[in-house]
Amino acid sequence: MASPDHEPPSPAQLQGLSVSALIDRRALQRPSAIALSARAAAGHRERLSYAQLARWQRRVGEGLARLGVARGDRVAVYLDNDAGREAVLTALGCWAIGAVVVPLSTRGSDGQLAQALALVRPRLVVGLAASAPRLAAASELPLALLDGPQPAWPATLDGPAPGPAEAAGPSVSPTEPACLLFTSGTTAQAKAVVHTHRSLLHAGLAMGAAVGLVAGDLYQGAFPFFTSSCLNLGCMSSWVHGAGFVMEHHLDSAQRLALADAEGTTVYHGVPSVIQLMLAEAERGAEGLRRVRRLAYGGAAMPAPLIGRAAVRWPWMEQVHVWGMTESGPAGAYLPPHWLPAKAGLMGQAMPHCELRVVDGAGRPVGPGTPGELLFRGPSLAAGYFEDPEATALAFRDGWLHTGDLVVADGDGLLRFIDRVKDVINRGGLKVSSAAVEAALLRFPGIADVAVVAVPDERLGEEVAACVVPAPGHTLDTQTLGEWCRAHLARHEVPRRWAVMPALPRNPMGKVLKRELRQALADGGG
Repeated sequence: MASPDHEPPSPAQLQGLSVSALIDRRALQRPSAIALSARAAAGHRERLSYAQLARWQRRVGEGLARLGVARGDRVAVYLDNDAGREAVLTALGCWAIGAVVVPLSTRGSDGQLAQALALVRPRLVVGLAASAPRLAAASELPLALLDGPQPAWPATLDGPAPGPAEAAGPSVSPTEPACLLFTSGTTAQAKAVVHTHRSLLHAGLAMGAAVGLVAGDLYQGAFPFFTSSCLNLGCMSSWVHGAGFVMEHHLDSAQRLALADAEGTTVYHGVPSVIQLMLAEAERGAEGLRRVRRLAYGGAAMPAPLIGRAAVRWPWMEQVHVWGMTESGPAGAYLPPHWLPAKAGLMGQAMPHCELRVVDGAGRPVGPGTPGELLFRGPSLAAGYFEDPEATALAFRDGWLHTGDLVVADGDGLLRFIDRVKDVINRGGLKVSSAAVEAALLRFPGIADVAVVAVPDERLGEEVAACVVPAPGHTLDTQTLGEWCRAHLARHEVPRRWAVMPALPRNPMGKVLKRELRQALADGGG
């Protein structure tokens, strides 16, 4: 009979727990098991056991308290994965004293940084000395530099390992806010999503079950700290399931493969573009992933040919596709291994402990074959948007998250993404999926990137406009592009406006900023 430590976790086992309480429990159950492997700011990689993590969270919490951080205060963290140990331990320290961690993007513009700090008004900003000038220029908030002449808590992060576990910290309710995570912000100013201890833990429960984690696994992921994929997916999925999280820093493909071998990684998770580069490296003879039994991917559809190549190069692995949003945990949908590669490109079915529903414009459920908006419900659902009641009321209704994704279910109940509802173009009453037009254009030789948006039209209301980026060494003729589209798309789907650009505007997560493209076209571009 399996020991309780190795049985799959259940919602009942998370009842009443905060993140800190979960770490304390794991420290009793699995004291020497690896909980986190991450790069330290000093440049070395460090492994921390559950027993060490339980002690560190108290010590960092004490350091934050000495700096004036109190329960409910927000602490902004301006650290990337090259200081992954410090970033995660700062989050744990916040949770140990009931404070709220706010990961900040280190890839955004100065304006975006200033806007984020102005919105959340943190009690403290944690960073490194190299980032101090930029942080000081963005706001006048107090800075805690972890490597300055007077470090914020030298005995905590850079001193000797702490001794026996200190007394437990304050009792934190699962419904208290735990973190604020910024959305991608592709169509408007980014919003800060409020996650509680309860929603974080249940996100880990659902996501960990979807990717197949069990106690003792080592789960490696290319997850930037400032996104929900790091704390919510990487850390929480691992810790809820008694596994260890191998947090990648800035690596190339060969280094990723080598890290997986060195750490003994058993489950690997990345976006398709990262996996494609790793696969190309492996096909050139690089070793790696020899102990990985499951390959997970998300963030974009994994092309069927790439799934097939991965199966040939790494035949011992199962593959799984996952989909989610910051607001949903990022729990959501997944394609289990038995549906791949036959159902490649689909979002899949609801993850364990999650509910999905497809509705029409009036909110009525629709059946297979009928497009509708995707709704999500589950205990991993965020509490709303920080200090934005209007946006919260619009997206979170009657316990359901209205995702804004237009989907359709097939005969097996598996969901296929059609488009973002707001990106569907209404051309004279005929609906055009911008994603479908983009997919057709990406098949044209010589196009490196493309985005399709709606532009105002006096006669039709909206017209289809395509912004295209030529591949290196190619020039694009819009007349030729129009002929290609007429051969591959319905007549009403063919773009009538074109703009050839050197690059598409993107946010720090790499998502195209379509609002900027619409504005550029409205200002006379194309």
